[in-house]
Amino acid sequence: MSEKKLAGEQVMSELKARWDLPENYLSFLQEHAKSEYHEMEDEDQETLEIYLYGAEDLIESQAGYAFHPETREVFEDWDPKLVVIADLDADPFCIDITREDSPVYSASHGMGEWDFYEFCDSLEEFLQLLGAE
Repeated sequence: MSEKKLAGEQVMSELKARWDLPENYLSFLQEHAKSEYHEMEDEDQETLEIYLYGAEDLIESQAGYAFHPETREVFEDWDPKLVVIADLDADPFCIDITREDSPVYSASHGMGEWDFYEFCDSLEEFLQLLGAE
C-alpha cells in the first residue's frame, strides 16, 4: 500500500458541492486523495481485490453507475442517495449519503437492474475489513 496523500481544498470543495457526504466519509476522503486496491478474503478464503476510491477519483468513478461516462447523462434507474465508494470487478460498493451511520451496500453489475444487499453494517466496518482506516 502506498503512502497516504491528503486531498486538496479544491477537490474537497467539489465533493462537498456535489453531495452532502457523512462526516466520517469526508474525513476518510480528506486523508485519502488517491484510489487504492485493497485485498480481503471472502467466506471461501479467496482473495478479493477491491478498488477503494480516493477523493480525487470519486466523482469520475460514478461513471457507468450514476451517469453515462461519455454523455454525462444521469441514469434514471440510479438512486441519487447512493454514492459508489469502491468496486470489485465493476460490482459497486455504495453508501447511502442520507445516513450518517450508512451501511455499505453492494450489487452485481450487468444484471439489468440493481439489486443491492447490505455488505457491511457501517462504513467503518468496511474500511476495517480492507485495512484502509
